[in-house]
Amino acid sequence: MSALSALTWQQARDALARARVALVPVGSCEQHGPHMTLDSDLAIATGFATRLAERLGDDAVVCPGLAYGMSEHHLAFPGTLTLRAETLLAVVRDLVESLEHWGVRRVLLVNGHGGNLDALRLAAREAVRDRPETLVATVMWSVLAADAIAQRAVGPRYGHACEIETSVALAVAPQAVLPERIAAPAPAPEAAPPSEPQESRWDLPVPFDSWTADGALGDPRQASRELGEEIVAVALERAAALARQLMQDKGDDRR
Repeated sequence: MSALSALTWQQARDALARARVALVPVGSCEQHGPHMTLDSDLAIATGFATRLAERLGDDAVVCPGLAYGMSEHHLAFPGTLTLRAETLLAVVRDLVESLEHWGVRRVLLVNGHGGNLDALRLAAREAVRDRPETLVATVMWSVLAADAIAQRAVGPRYGHACEIETSVALAVAPQAVLPERIAAPAPAPEAAPPSEPQESRWDLPVPFDSWTADGALGDPRQASRELGEEIVAVALERAAALARQLMQDKGDDRR
């Protein structure tokens, strides 16, 4: 496993020549309640990608992560910085083209932010259409382990700076968690939106402050590294299976 940003160009040449898949962490710069840092999504995505690369060995190279994503629904909270969908798509497109230039034609976008899901799925579809020698896929830990998460969440509202995401951060990116700031959930705003984070049956953009006053869902007091390791183990197993499938897909002798 090689972290591309930590290599010299000569080392990068050798690592890219060996690599059969590039892992690209994608995060965001947005609030994560009172107890997690603005870069939590990128920190988790990078930590998860590193764990995944350790399983894949020299077949994988970890690219520098994207620190920004689609976070317009978090703009009520200070510090949030966001991209437009077309900007994120263009950046991913250019990165895929660059990796293809160095002979790496399998790209796995390791996402850490739910707001990026639609754009990254579209990026993968565009790559299949426009770059026939390259395969792009996208994964997110919370989607990979959704069944295990639903069993361990303490209530119906979870998914952001909650007991689950805080636990996962404690496992793979502990620097993103400020334990002394973990507090009881804030009361929900009085004017409830016409959808719930885990139960929405339609596509209706909802500002995040309509769901939570402090930027967190769920109860981070219930978080633990042990719980995070359980969730990460499930997600890693499934991500590794996909990565190996990508590497085995010969297609038209792509790599």
